[in-house]
Amino acid sequence: MGATGYHDDHPLTEGVDSGSVTLQTEDETHTVTVNRERGTNTVDGTPYLTDETDQLCARLFAFLGENNPIRAAVRNGEDITDFLQEPLNIEEIDRQISELRNKRREIKKELTEVERAANNLLTVQADVTQLEAELDELRERKNELEAAHQEREEADALGDRLNDRRNELQNCKTRIRRTEDSLERHETQLKEKQAELAELDEPEEVESLAELDEKKERVDTLATKIDLFEDLQRANQNILDDADLDVLTDVERTISGDEIECWVCGNTAPKEAMEKRVERIGDRVTELRNKKQELQTELDEYQQHKREAKKRQHEYDRLQRRIATLKDKIAEEKSNLEIYREKKEQVQEEVAELEKEVAEAEDEYNEELTEVKTKIRTKELELERKRDHLAELEERKADLENLREAKEELSEEIEDLRREKTDTQYALRDEFDAAIDDIIDRYAPGFEEARFDIKTNKDGDVDKFELVIARDGRQTTVDALSEGEVELIGVAVALSGYRVYDVGDRVPLILIDGISQLASEHLRRLTHYLEDTADILVTTAYPEAGGFDGQIISPEDWDVVSN
Repeated sequence: MGATGYHDDHPLTEGVDSGSVTLQTEDETHTVTVNRERGTNTVDGTPYLTDETDQLCARLFAFLGENNPIRAAVRNGEDITDFLQEPLNIEEIDRQISELRNKRREIKKELTEVERAANNLLTVQADVTQLEAELDELRERKNELEAAHQEREEADALGDRLNDRRNELQNCKTRIRRTEDSLERHETQLKEKQAELAELDEPEEVESLAELDEKKERVDTLATKIDLFEDLQRANQNILDDADLDVLTDVERTISGDEIECWVCGNTAPKEAMEKRVERIGDRVTELRNKKQELQTELDEYQQHKREAKKRQHEYDRLQRRIATLKDKIAEEKSNLEIYREKKEQVQEEVAELEKEVAEAEDEYNEELTEVKTKIRTKELELERKRDHLAELEERKADLENLREAKEELSEEIEDLRREKTDTQYALRDEFDAAIDDIIDRYAPGFEEARFDIKTNKDGDVDKFELVIARDGRQTTVDALSEGEVELIGVAVALSGYRVYDVGDRVPLILIDGISQLASEHLRRLTHYLEDTADILVTTAYPEAGGFDGQIISPEDWDVVSN
């Protein structure tokens, strides 16, 4: 099957260097060879299961022999956490979470710097205000010096208009730069989200299963009838097979066969006829079991399909909402960018025209006026630098929302990964509870409760599954249970993983062995319980459990290594 090699499992007969096995299905042939080289066993060939996770799930949850790792761990009172979580690949999920947390930490650092820059806005704004006040004083002095030069009024007015236009031009440049940066970020985010959406299949609406409640009720009714007919068949068959049948009823032994008085109605009939009637009860059991299996399979497939569709729909809707929001933002920013650029071109033309007019109107001033004008130009340059710095700080402050949004998205991704891990872990607990409830109902063991006690760390992540068993209202350990009860708990733990990880979709069979500790009636009940779980059930035919409906595989047809 491909599960060889996990948990130090390398089966090879002692004293030989190699061994092989061939699986022949209707469509394919699979041959696997185990070779021993320098004390180490290696596996070659093409097994039935090629995916590593499928192989691991089969080894843990479908191949329930005596050396199954989970059954062995329960038997020895060891921690079962690693086995239950191994297909989850906790290390890979934690690695992804760690990477996302590092990204979020970097964004937090940048966010702190941006917030610090935003706090500096007041200081820079004060510098700008101070420079503007100084410029006002210088310009007032310039006006006083020019009072006697009425012909300069036109030049002054042009200069004021020029300063206004230059300030407006700078504002246009700042708005364009800020909008371009924001547009680039949002377009990058849009491509990422569209790529994620493209990788998802469009969700399909799950059609309601016709007569769902009625089918569930029919499954329960069939299960009750199956138990009743099985008990009836087993009781009558045991009576017919009993060597002391004469003690119970009258038996007339003849040459043609035994004539038996029916212990129920009192009529006399050949033993062979009575056995055939008992066999007809078994045929009815098989017919009911097949009907029940068909209904249960239909219900299980519907519930699984419904869960998967809901998960895909949630992710699909989340990406679509995010993409729609980004598209709206991009459209708005492109529209604004076009307006800002047109405004910038218009203002640039006005500035160029005013500079030409001011140059033409300029005359020579006296020495003091020239000095004042020089100071004004110097202050204007300094003011322009301060305003640029202020605009940069305002731009960084505008990034606060984007950074906070990015931080929130990373937090959501981290939470999704943690939820994926946690949901599976708690599903394991729920499935174990369901399996134990079935076992307690069917077998009435000496303990009244068994459950997983989930231990979490300070972050709320699951650290450990602790198996808790209660007998007579008090907690106990597997050492206080019978061997059969311990094996039933081990099987229940394995079945919780079988259902949570959908092992039935990975491998079509369950193998069960090493359960001779169970009483004969429990052996048969366990076989019937597992028979409804997988397409194929392979188990040891224990003589004390009586006959089974199925195909007997005899070792007489095997090629084996002998001594």
